[in-house]
Amino acid sequence: MKTLRLIVLIVQRVLITAAVFFAAVVLIHFTGIDPKERPISCDRVCNRAEWPRICRFELVVEKRTFHRDSNITLTAKRKDRLVLELESDPASIYYTVNGRYVGPTLKVCENDYLVVDVENRIPGESISLHWTGQSQRKTPFMDGVPMITQCPIASYTRFQYKFQADKAGTQLYHGFAGSERTQGLLGALVVRAFPDADLNSSTPDPFLSDNVWLVTELHGRLAVNGRGDWQQTLPSSGNSIREHRVRVLYAGSCPLWLELPGHELRLLALDGNRLDMHEPGPAVDRVLLHDGLRVDLALALLSGETIVSDYEIRLTPLPENDAGQCDGPAIFSLHYESRKDRGSAKLLESEGIEYNSISPASSRAEDWDGRNSARLLDLVGSLCLSKAGIVCLQDIPGARDSFPKELHSYDTRLEFTVNTQTVADDGPFGEAYHETVHSVNGFTFAFPSALMLMREMASAGGPRAHTCGHRRLPRSCHPMMARCECVHVEHLEAGHRVEMVLINADPSHDYVYHLHGHTMFVVGVSTGHRSEPGKLARNLRRPPQRDTIVVRRDSIVVVRFVAKSAGLWMLRDIGSPQWSRGLDVVLNVRAHPTDFDIPYDFPACRHFIGPRYFLI
Repeated sequence: MKTLRLIVLIVQRVLITAAVFFAAVVLIHFTGIDPKERPISCDRVCNRAEWPRICRFELVVEKRTFHRDSNITLTAKRKDRLVLELESDPASIYYTVNGRYVGPTLKVCENDYLVVDVENRIPGESISLHWTGQSQRKTPFMDGVPMITQCPIASYTRFQYKFQADKAGTQLYHGFAGSERTQGLLGALVVRAFPDADLNSSTPDPFLSDNVWLVTELHGRLAVNGRGDWQQTLPSSGNSIREHRVRVLYAGSCPLWLELPGHELRLLALDGNRLDMHEPGPAVDRVLLHDGLRVDLALALLSGETIVSDYEIRLTPLPENDAGQCDGPAIFSLHYESRKDRGSAKLLESEGIEYNSISPASSRAEDWDGRNSARLLDLVGSLCLSKAGIVCLQDIPGARDSFPKELHSYDTRLEFTVNTQTVADDGPFGEAYHETVHSVNGFTFAFPSALMLMREMASAGGPRAHTCGHRRLPRSCHPMMARCECVHVEHLEAGHRVEMVLINADPSHDYVYHLHGHTMFVVGVSTGHRSEPGKLARNLRRPPQRDTIVVRRDSIVVVRFVAKSAGLWMLRDIGSPQWSRGLDVVLNVRAHPTDFDIPYDFPACRHFIGPRYFLI
């Protein structure tokens, strides 16, 4: 009897072990877990029932300089109208990512984990990468702000970014310095949503195609996806009315009109924030792009339009741009693959950089500057007060239930006034010179000398020298100084509801601000910086949701958000050619010690001070 019981016990244990082993094999086979660590593509149809994948990428950053003849001039004319005229620079400097101008597009699904190894191969220059649109809720040390959340990536070293892509939409990764972002150190990050949460979709794939248009401006010349001779090829819809999705990202100093004659554009999302899924977005002929904008558009032929030839994709700068340094217009080609190539684009080459001017079969010479059309989408605000019938940012309703009811009031109010002044002085040889000093509330932002996030965690946010805002002023600041440089910090409690008022007192320049780690609701816009912000009407019904906004000259913008994520978050003036020109602010959302853990081996940059006495 005892022998029989022992045999039964052994058989039971063998069966249990076999069942556990079989279940583990099935789990590994039907999920993204791969014990052999073979590379798995994360560019897929997203499925909510699927386990999040670990998506690994490697980005190698280099810097190149090309020398060209300084006397080359390229001119093309059509119908007595100048299409392109440029004079080549003696040298062209730009960044490459994995050997190409403009980095690869990274495509993942919502909630996937990104592991990105960045290698800096630029001699004598440090870099860092910022990932727009991602909350970095548990990983604020991966936000990519040098000396605030991480040490800059030094020459010939590597840094691994590792975070969860928790915000679906069209996003951007780019070098933190403005010159890096506008000279090729950037790329698109497409975080696909699950089908039931997709933009205006009731099916897994509501659009006929999904396309990324990354528009960049290099030395006054425009390119799309890193190409000056770029052409978009789309599948023909035939008798179908399905649309094409176009994800437009723009990094450049000059506002641009985007126009496709023979087509209409329907707005789907702004800065990765979708519009109402149940209400179609506004259909327009032209969209005004600004620096840092990410906009999703549905592209379709006009009703009754038949495909007769290639179409133009027009990018036209505003005539009244600030610097007056914008070339254009630039014309690219849109081709439907079901038609034979007719009216192909003529390529004009200049030392390896190509520009195109296509057949005018579908062009309309009138309304070239976008002023005479009744269907314009102005996301900058340049024309909103000068002409009726234009769709402006404040006219775009956000998604239903996206505006929290709790934001009908607020706990903390921040007010930032942007000022500029010209300081005159004598040079070392007696020559006169002047300098433009930028400030916010009288403080010119300067970066700290040691990694700020680690110091804040160690000191629990105690007062420090050389910081300003709610803290004591540095000793270098006094009323007779034209410049008060410090680390401008404002403190917020985690979970607080915040109203932030941005006042641009500069009468001649617009500023573009990007808020890291959070999404803002634009609840009010007004002209005249001297008007009282408290009397400005607030749109608390369905305000548009953004993380990058334009603060027009002599105007006020009011936004609200909930400070959900603990950490140090930049309110960043993205127009600076370097790290900062003094218009940035750090929002310190006070963290509980258990909100996030910085890795024990996270690199720390600090001063090196030798011993006071040397014993030889």
